[in-house]
Amino acid sequence: MDPRMLLIWSFGAGVVLQAIILMHGDWDWGKLAGCIALALLAFVPHDRRNIDQPLLNLLIFFSMFACVFAFSFMKDILQVLSPGVVLSHTLVFWFAFFAYFYDGTIRHQEFALLALLPSIASVIAVAWKGPMGFVPKLALYTWFLIVIVCLGLMQFPFSQLAIFFTESQIPWTTPLESLAAGMAFMFLLVNATYVYSLIPIPGKTQSWADRAKEWHEFTDELTRRVGSSAGTRASIALVIGVEAVALLLNAIYRWLPPALMINLAIVLAPMLLRVGLETAPAVVGSPPKRTH
Repeated sequence: MDPRMLLIWSFGAGVVLQAIILMHGDWDWGKLAGCIALALLAFVPHDRRNIDQPLLNLLIFFSMFACVFAFSFMKDILQVLSPGVVLSHTLVFWFAFFAYFYDGTIRHQEFALLALLPSIASVIAVAWKGPMGFVPKLALYTWFLIVIVCLGLMQFPFSQLAIFFTESQIPWTTPLESLAAGMAFMFLLVNATYVYSLIPIPGKTQSWADRAKEWHEFTDELTRRVGSSAGTRASIALVIGVEAVALLLNAIYRWLPPALMINLAIVLAPMLLRVGLETAPAVVGSPPKRTH
């Protein structure tokens, strides 16, 4: 097989594998077939460029599939969160920011100051004793989605997308790395779709009323999935403290590669910070009251 096509097939297999993981056992073949059918519109000829670059059409196909999949399987993909889990991901975000991204420029300093506000808010959310209303829950989930997208952008090997451009050289990568890139690409686009959906701007043929209805339904679904940490405040502080110290020491001494450290923190901390909803049926029931 042609080396470029081998990498593309591996990338596609990664997209499929990540989709299977995200479905969490909801094998709704009708919805899945609908996602594929809509994504196939990427191959419909609409100009000369679309015809002359079939590999680019494949990249567009994977992108469209991810976006449609995000909404078709939204109730399976969206995580149930607690303030502790959000704070844990916030710590990982800052570790990745300084490990991969920050270069000391004014622009990066401004970005850091901007990210500092929701980071402080996530600390306050963990310390908050009373119930949270609609707006704080929506803000918490929005920040979580932004963190996930930022982490994906910092770690995603964009150079591997060169396989879809015939004029570009094939990147020096293995099929296994291309498989991992496809999984990361799928996960990144799914969460980026949710972030974009939080912008209440109607489409070209959509009224403001229809867009407002969609936005309220979507945000209600997000806020239903914000619960409280199942452990005590002491246990939450212990997990967050150990995680913060581990990330800091690894940033100084480089015991583990940053990517591995990030993945370990993302997996292990939420396992210890179990999430409990005060009323479990609320995940599929009525949304919380829109109070501040």
